[in-house]
Amino acid sequence: MAPAPAPGPAVPPGDPAGAGFARLDRPYAMIIHIPCYEDAEGALWLDRLWHHDLVEHLSYLPDFILCAPRRPRGAEPDLVRLDPPDGVRVRVVPLPRRATRLQALLGLPRTAAAVWRAVGLAGVVHTGIGGWPYPLGWLAVPAALLRRRKLVVGVESSWRHGFPGSETWLTRAYDRVADAVARFACRRADVSFYTQAAYRDTLHLGGRGPAYLNPAVWINEGDLLPAAAAEAAWAGKVGAPVRLAFAGRVTAHKGVDVLLAALRLLDARGVAVRVDVIGTGDRRAACEQLAAELRHVRVSVLDPVPYGAPFFELVRGYDAVVVPSLADEQPRIVFDAASQAVPVIASDTDGLRPHVDPGRTGWLVPPGDAAALSAALERAASSGAVLRQMGIAALAAARGVTHEEMHRHRSRFLAAALGSQPGRA
Repeated sequence: MAPAPAPGPAVPPGDPAGAGFARLDRPYAMIIHIPCYEDAEGALWLDRLWHHDLVEHLSYLPDFILCAPRRPRGAEPDLVRLDPPDGVRVRVVPLPRRATRLQALLGLPRTAAAVWRAVGLAGVVHTGIGGWPYPLGWLAVPAALLRRRKLVVGVESSWRHGFPGSETWLTRAYDRVADAVARFACRRADVSFYTQAAYRDTLHLGGRGPAYLNPAVWINEGDLLPAAAAEAAWAGKVGAPVRLAFAGRVTAHKGVDVLLAALRLLDARGVAVRVDVIGTGDRRAACEQLAAELRHVRVSVLDPVPYGAPFFELVRGYDAVVVPSLADEQPRIVFDAASQAVPVIASDTDGLRPHVDPGRTGWLVPPGDAAALSAALERAASSGAVLRQMGIAALAAARGVTHEEMHRHRSRFLAAALGSQPGRA
């Protein structure tokens, strides 16, 4: 039997609340599949969410090497220019384009060469174990080990391609290989970050470095609704029909088909429920088709809005957010909803369970169970007062659990494991 994994502290020992970032002055390479864009003047532009995250990295990583696909800037929507703070250097080692599986496979030699170069420039190499059609960590981990660089592995989402109800012989074979490589990477890492305990307990078996729990949170302190504003928002919803929302990628692994099946069950029983589906994805057309077919359940399919104030304002208007995920990932929408005093009706998965207090900040239902989800939606439709209580409790629980705090703890994890110099507060 394998030895039990080291639990790893949730925060570094002795880390005082509100402490500043711990600066790590060694060149730090992050090898990631998310593209960056370069304009005619040489400035870098990033997707809004990735920009939101990268800026926090630069608070404690002053010599940052980004190894990622780099493309000329065109008409891509919702990009934000990256302007590093004074005293911070950002270098880009471009990866070849990976738009299709064939392109990614044909570009493998050039990708490996770029990863090797980025590792050579770095003192610390940060990579992950997931990705499509192959994880960049499969290249970065051996390169870091061969070149004797410190290795940081972050596990933020599932590295498996199959999920319940979707497995094929090909995904099962891939997932067996992915499991073995992921365990090897996490065992050899000098530092490992896990967004949930289930990932740590699965992968950190005999790991040589510390394992830290560092849930992925995207809300800022300023995004948290003040208590008075939360009460006012709920006062405006009292007495009105309950409104529920699904917000995310409209795909099968997000549980969209389970949600649609649940809505069909409700409609067949004549239950009036209102649900808005917000997002894009390959199941969007199925949502639109069902919306036209149902007689009692009202479904609206809406375009996504930019993350930030417009998104939070939209979420604030709902009584609950439905998160019927099938995969074991940790969707950020749980924290987004809590920041607006909105509870969730979520799948009881490893990624969601730690962040939902059943009956207090939301409800949990068995993943993939359309009947259980339909019962929860029916209950929600007549429980506006209960949803309000859970929403207010979710907001209280979210205070202090912010994106900045996530990075503040991460910087101190790195300092504890790799050593650092005192940084800016």
